[in-house]
Amino acid sequence: MYSSPLLFPVKLEGKNIIVLDETLLPFKEEYIEVDSLKKALEVLGSMKTRAFGQVLLFFYSCVLFKEYSPSHLSQEFKRVRSTFAFEFLAELVEEEVKRAKTIQEAVDNFIKGFDSLRRKRAKRLAQILPPFPKILTICNVNGELLYLYEELKKLNKSCLFYVSETRPYLQGTRLTFWELRKNNIPVYLVCDNQVAQLMKEKKVNCVVTGADRSTTKGSIINKVGTYALAKLAKYFNIPFYALVQYPEDIDIKSIEIEERPQEEVFMFLEEDFSEVEAVYPSFDVVEKCLVTQMINIR
Repeated sequence: MYSSPLLFPVKLEGKNIIVLDETLLPFKEEYIEVDSLKKALEVLGSMKTRAFGQVLLFFYSCVLFKEYSPSHLSQEFKRVRSTFAFEFLAELVEEEVKRAKTIQEAVDNFIKGFDSLRRKRAKRLAQILPPFPKILTICNVNGELLYLYEELKKLNKSCLFYVSETRPYLQGTRLTFWELRKNNIPVYLVCDNQVAQLMKEKKVNCVVTGADRSTTKGSIINKVGTYALAKLAKYFNIPFYALVQYPEDIDIKSIEIEERPQEEVFMFLEEDFSEVEAVYPSFDVVEKCLVTQMINIR
């Protein structure tokens, strides 16, 4: 059995939310105690957790900070991370509460069910991939590649992962590459600008990414750089698979793309670049025509 703290990077312990500080990985595995809404928003805004971690952070905030409605909390979270669909998460919580005795029971039921669905999604994808999948990915999908590797082994499919570094936060390097190596899974780290050459040399035969949001019409929004991978995959005739959950019936053009502070572009350089101009849109859109198949959580 393969494991990673990124599968559940946020937990509820007593009256505190415990958050894995993803910005310290892979050098330190440390956790942050969150005991107030203000602290939760600080953790969210400083990228201490993202992807499934921010979902868990929102759910557990609904449990702990009962003085605020899920709808109100979603607006506060949205103010900090504008692109993510926190309003939809609030609707999920409110719907689940109708079937549970307490909001904590509702959240616990949802999280338990969600992980079971993640495993089933990985199984479906494993069945679709070729006999020897050479998988390119970007950013991090919270440990689900471990589930995918388990399912591929059950099918006697050897596989190899190529993980792009994913600038500027380097989630691919610090998170995905780290968790795969930690579990002795075959993986290569590649610079973001090396992807086209790998595809040209046929070292990659499929692309698998997550999706922060998706639409019922088949488009996705994910970490910036995903669009470039999709365009390259289309050019080289390589299938592009997106792991999605709860597609929304929305116009993709109406979604606000979060612009992160420009200093973050220079975050791994020692000099002061606060006065230097830079641009950091943190998400991009991949249209339906570039997506081979969305693998839904349901």
